[in-house]
Amino acid sequence: MPAVELRQLTKVFSGVKALEGVSLTIERGELVCLMGPNGAGKTTLLKILAGLLLPTSGTAFLDGHDVRRSTPARRAQIGFASSDRPGFYDRLTGRQNLEFFAALYGLSRAAARRRIGELLALFGVGSPDRPYQECSAGAKQRLLLARALLHDPPVLLLDEPMKSLDPIQITELHRLLKDRFQHRQGKTILFTTHQVEEAAQLAGRVAILHQGSIRACGSVAEIAAGGDLRAAMQRLCA
Repeated sequence: MPAVELRQLTKVFSGVKALEGVSLTIERGELVCLMGPNGAGKTTLLKILAGLLLPTSGTAFLDGHDVRRSTPARRAQIGFASSDRPGFYDRLTGRQNLEFFAALYGLSRAAARRRIGELLALFGVGSPDRPYQECSAGAKQRLLLARALLHDPPVLLLDEPMKSLDPIQITELHRLLKDRFQHRQGKTILFTTHQVEEAAQLAGRVAILHQGSIRACGSVAEIAAGGDLRAAMQRLCA
């Protein structure tokens, strides 16, 4: 059974189609990159999978379960990070925010403290006891990623996870995604990016989304067809 399966997924906002007939299958343990220009529908697709939006038509399955009928327990199998609406509380510290979300996931206080300590160290959050509103953009992004992993979900949905990170932090996150989360822990990862080099380095497969439709899906070599991925993307999104 695939980890993620989309069948003719369509989403319409006020008469405008954000997604149109999207079909995509992601096997367990795959790391797949979703690429496309701004407004292509990437964030909408992730939000539907995360249960934050309902599709207008078509179906989306996580672990064989329709996301429209998923239970809180099923939704807890997903780790979602999107920086467009992070949902953190400004006056709480980074650590307090994570403690709050850990409680929502049902972690005990002791388990939450252990897990938060692990994730703060893993993502290099240097000042977790500073009020969230005073944190740098990079620290806020790392806290967002830590929150997505609090409950150790098998599926990660990451919307531009490298946003606001410096080059050293990006390199480290690349290593974590591929070596730790995918290879060692077997997580299924679907992430979006605008960086062609990033997609080529990390993803086993790349899906190109343009104007709400998938124009190509395959390995970098298959999509580039012996050429350059950037040129192939420009051609597909022309």
